[in-house]
Amino acid sequence: MQWRKNVLVTGALACMSLGCFITAESKTIEAGEATASWNGKGVIHDLGDGEAVFSGTIIGTMFIRHGQELGRALIHAAKIQCQTVARISENKEEQSALCLMTAHEGKDIAYGEMRCVGKKDDCQGTYTFTWGSGGLKGITGTTPFIGGINIERKEDSRIYGYAAWPRLTYSLP
Repeated sequence: MQWRKNVLVTGALACMSLGCFITAESKTIEAGEATASWNGKGVIHDLGDGEAVFSGTIIGTMFIRHGQELGRALIHAAKIQCQTVARISENKEEQSALCLMTAHEGKDIAYGEMRCVGKKDDCQGTYTFTWGSGGLKGITGTTPFIGGINIERKEDSRIYGYAAWPRLTYSLP
């Protein structure tokens, strides 16, 4: 009986030292340049001194340019829906959002968080992927983000803006 234990322990140690156990490695995807335009509706609170806070939902479409293939750019699209809080003034912008990106007729979904701070119409920060489903199951990673907001109609609490991911990068298992 003791002999059997020693063989099992020795075998396990030998296998580990030879790399017999498979480790999961993630694959980094450099998707290309992504841009989006969006519209938002929610509540705008006037803070005074030219500052306002928007809280609501923004919806738009992201287009991802993957580079050249057969002499033309390969472009994919995804719907974006975010719950957003943004602080806006004439010379300053600060945003945070929790977003769903849905592609391929809802078969692939990525969830993430965007944060940025900067000048009006030039809010720079990061977008961090935290989970996904379908072909994006297990998505992770942080990628650079740039965005801008304009208040369209204060009385209707509508805003619009743009978003850009200059080097959209993420990892998949």
